[in-house]
Amino acid sequence: MRILVAEDDAVSRRALEVTLKRWGYDVVPAADGLSAWHVLQEKNAPRLALLDWVMPGMDGVEVCQNVRAQTDGEPSYLILLSAKATTEDIVAGLESGADDYVTKPVDL
Repeated sequence: MRILVAEDDAVSRRALEVTLKRWGYDVVPAADGLSAWHVLQEKNAPRLALLDWVMPGMDGVEVCQNVRAQTDGEPSYLILLSAKATTEDIVAGLESGADDYVTKPVDL
């Protein structure tokens, strides 16, 4: 299974990438939201995406909204990663179209 990891912090992105590869997944890294959005528009886009909320170019919430606005293709499972941990933040993230919400730091 291919997983998109969109995280602007290189250390966090690499940690997620290494862990997921160790678990047997094929990882597609992206350093910003715009790159993540382009990957998710590809013909054989990953079916699972881990999206940081705060990224340059396009944030994770915007990526979720754009993916959910598409009506063609099979839906992706979207997980927002964020240090934003208030109830309001979590609700906003899920309302943007995310399927799940994980607060940082991520406990691998």
